Amino acid sequence: MSSRASSDPVPFETQAHPRGALGKGVLRTGDVIVLSLASSGPTQSIAVTLAALLATVGYASFLPLLICFIPMFGIAVGYQRLNAWQPSAGATYSWVGRALNPHAGFFAGWIMLMYYCVGTTSLTIPLGTYMLSFFSNSAANNSYAVAAVGTAFDLVVLAVAALGIKLSARFQWGWAVFEYGLLVGFTVAAIAGIAGHSLHHTVPISGSWFTIGGAGGFSALVSGLLLAIFLYSGWDTAAYVGEEAEGRKAGPAAVTSVVILFVMYSVVILALQGVAPGKDMQANAANILAYAGQLIGGGFWKQVMIVAVLGGTLASLQAAIVSSSRISFAMGRDRVLPRWLGVVDDKHRTPWHATILFGRLNVVFLWASTLIGPIGQALGDIVSTLGLMAATFYLLTAGTAVWYYRQTITSSTSNLILGGVLPGLGAAFMAFVIVYSLASGSLDGVEIAFGFGLALVGLAVSFAVERVARPKPSFYSDPATSHGDRIEEELTGPGPGPA
Repeated sequence: MSSRASSDPVPFETQAHPRGALGKGVLRTGDVIVLSLASSGPTQSIAVTLAALLATVGYASFLPLLICFIPMFGIAVGYQRLNAWQPSAGATYSWVGRALNPHAGFFAGWIMLMYYCVGTTSLTIPLGTYMLSFFSNSAANNSYAVAAVGTAFDLVVLAVAALGIKLSARFQWGWAVFEYGLLVGFTVAAIAGIAGHSLHHTVPISGSWFTIGGAGGFSALVSGLLLAIFLYSGWDTAAYVGEEAEGRKAGPAAVTSVVILFVMYSVVILALQGVAPGKDMQANAANILAYAGQLIGGGFWKQVMIVAVLGGTLASLQAAIVSSSRISFAMGRDRVLPRWLGVVDDKHRTPWHATILFGRLNVVFLWASTLIGPIGQALGDIVSTLGLMAATFYLLTAGTAVWYYRQTITSSTSNLILGGVLPGLGAAFMAFVIVYSLASGSLDGVEIAFGFGLALVGLAVSFAVERVARPKPSFYSDPATSHGDRIEEELTGPGPGPA
């Protein structure tokens, strides 16, 4: 990134691609949606959550999915309105920093970088394990082999991410057709098998599947809501590619992604959870989708389902690298992180240094967690808090959406609902989940110390940057005039404000 002062004019190479800017308008709405869905990773998420849902709320999984969908939809509406104000690769980092407080904005960016950087380790290890299990069980239990295969996968998706966001979208489109088509096919086959009694020992749908009593009571339902938040999380990737989307379409794409995820999760989980009794599903929790695939279609389809889970995990890993690189790019561009993170490759229009850095960091964490016991345990403790970090992040976003548009909330019924009620409900829901989870003791002291301790380090870093960095980043003194704003306004004019 150039060291020129923020008030200096930004030179342009072309009208479409100003120097130092990401590739503008290269993503269509469908591209943004498929990137968001990949980040959520429906197949991989269902694979690791279905057994936990059955253990937590029994067959009443639809209830937490529905309850969580309502505030998630409200938060997505908040994203849409904030994106209409400022399409930014930093998303919540930029929005919170400008509308509320620069240090709060830095904190939001920091916890999401940690979320993606540490959280992707939990994706990369299964990639190595499951791939090796096709060939040898002993190899799948070899730490060095698992780390080596995981590294190879990481480098592949890193190369795709570095070579352009359009290539990343094409990669996601190609995989989504197979992955989601397979999920739909298995869902239809499961419903037909249950209804036609062609599958043995199935569990038919009953009214208790849709009641709090059927979920095991209120406490169990809240635990199910935590799992539902995990299932939905990731759709906010739409916001991080906002500068690269056509017009200001990243916001509507985020809302669409949440709706698609709700429909997909509800139908698929309702169908697959009934293909076998709960005790049998729990006995096969480690490979529950493969087990369901075998029951529905036989041994061949079991292997196909494993491939789908692997591919979904790979797609999630690639989307995580895209997201983390955009957040760090925005922070480097504002000079609150090293300015070289704000460098854009002239040919591929990607945040080159940021992409390479976070792809390599994932490899470092992978080898550390695989080979060094204490580090692996520490990372495991941090991963246990990632759901609450995501809830904190969504809380900040929804709260900012309400605050920024507060002057227009009462101007019409639509503004009251879209600008106040829906995002406000989302913020209140996330605040409740955070408080209840901490108060109920669902996390132990070590997990809280590791996870939230590292998050709070972000605030210390932010205050240190404000005091030490020279020249002082204008993000702290005048956050309303960020580098990203000037590029956006010179190209398309200022976005709508809360007038």
